Amino acid sequence: MGTDERLGWDELFEDRILSTDSAHVFLVTAQALAPRSDVIAEVGCGRGAMVDGRDDGAAWQDLRGPGRTVVGIDIDPVGAENPVVDEFRLIGPDGRWPLDDASVDLAVSDFVLEHVEDPDAFVAELARVLRPGGVFLARTVSRHSLLSLAARIVPNRAHAKVLETFQPGRQAQDVFDTVYRMNTRKDLARVLDAQFEWAAASRTGLDRYLQPWPRVARAVGAVERRLPRGAQQALIVCARRTG
Repeated sequence: MGTDERLGWDELFEDRILSTDSAHVFLVTAQALAPRSDVIAEVGCGRGAMVDGRDDGAAWQDLRGPGRTVVGIDIDPVGAENPVVDEFRLIGPDGRWPLDDASVDLAVSDFVLEHVEDPDAFVAELARVLRPGGVFLARTVSRHSLLSLAARIVPNRAHAKVLETFQPGRQAQDVFDTVYRMNTRKDLARVLDAQFEWAAASRTGLDRYLQPWPRVARAVGAVERRLPRGAQQALIVCARRTG
């Protein structure tokens, strides 16, 4: 590697993000688990809109590697455009995931659970495709966070327009309806307890939506770190299939 190439991604060198933000724990955990996996399922992979090859963070979102296959699945065929999956499979109208029983070592979902309308069906498919001992890793928005509260006040049809202000450049095709039906520890316990051993961590991140206004972002970040854990922006879920 040349001396002009930087190691790591910028967030690793910011005190607040390294210690409290959801990106660090989610991405580092995924990268630690990936080399021990033969088959990785990216559940709700989308088109990879947040993966930019010019961004230092892109490599952290890429779980591909020698000896393993990353399969992206989604209800939207645009998932075929995702640049960091080895293959894409479309979820059909019946909702069945296009993966064999007990064929997946690691399943990951990044900001997907807040869009899941039927948590029981989602977890039934997750349990079916994960092998015993396989892991599900997810990052999602806490239902009790300020972000979720705002999203539930604003009608879904207006989300794309609002997010255009807070995240310039985000396209409407990458904004989906939110329902927040498996976004609290209680909700997760109901659907996971029977077939998984699991844990959830609360992490911050609301200030990432306020980057156009740095002073506001810093102030919000300082306040969010002092909120009760359920009111912090993100939940990181680690669940291991039992049986």
